Amino acid sequence: MRNWKSTVLAAVVAGTGLAGSAMAAPSLTGLDGSLDSSLFTYKYEGDALPTDPSYSSLGFVLTASGGIDTSTIGLGTNSGVDYLRIDTDTNSTANDAYWYGITGGTSTSWDPNYVGGFTAEFRAIVRAANSGTYGAAFRFEDPNSSGLFQFWNNKVSGDLSSVSTTDNSDTWHTFRIASYTPDGSSAGQIYKVWRDGVEIGTFAQNTDYSGPLLAFGDYVSGAPEVNIDIDYLRWTTEGAYSPAPVPEPSTAMGLLLAGSGLMLRRRKESR
Repeated sequence: MRNWKSTVLAAVVAGTGLAGSAMAAPSLTGLDGSLDSSLFTYKYEGDALPTDPSYSSLGFVLTASGGIDTSTIGLGTNSGVDYLRIDTDTNSTANDAYWYGITGGTSTSWDPNYVGGFTAEFRAIVRAANSGTYGAAFRFEDPNSSGLFQFWNNKVSGDLSSVSTTDNSDTWHTFRIASYTPDGSSAGQIYKVWRDGVEIGTFAQNTDYSGPLLAFGDYVSGAPEVNIDIDYLRWTTEGAYSPAPVPEPSTAMGLLLAGSGLMLRRRKESR
């Protein structure tokens, strides 16, 4: 007989949409459905510096940019959340930039699959104080094109166009970027961006590229601009995915009541 705990778990998974979120075959025409970022292949959690040797066991190595002021990075905790802080908005030195990156192609974990698509997600607080010249950068490159996105306290930009948002500095917000190619070419990449599960914009690829690269942080020296706390960064090159759906409050309550009912029935049957 099926265990009642398994029954409740199955009901909850089905209700949240995770049952249908397994990685699908890559599609050239658009998104491959939805996928929770906890199922992504690669994960960086902000409880240690990205250069910590322990992360090499996860299949990737993030390298810090060289020749810059290391005092602009550090670790902290906010409301029980451990985070990585990159703070160059209070530093006006010429070498203030600080970023982490994975370079290379098939010999590393960052081999951008623009044909099948790739997806990255990060959870962060983008602090309000910056010069407004540059935001916190997240950059994704293959040998032929680049997706460069910047995040301010009140907007997101990509391909030199911007989308206004509500306050990104008030609490933790989750941003997701998914790339796919309707025509199967690198130059034809389309990037979709979500904020807290809501799609906020579609951007074209950028022609400024230098080869396979995944980088995040303060990508430009010479101006005080970035103050961001990063809870996590997760990515997969196995497809372009939208965020996993969140159940409506009424659905969540129904699942809770159904689970409670199954528990009571199980107790009665065991008497």
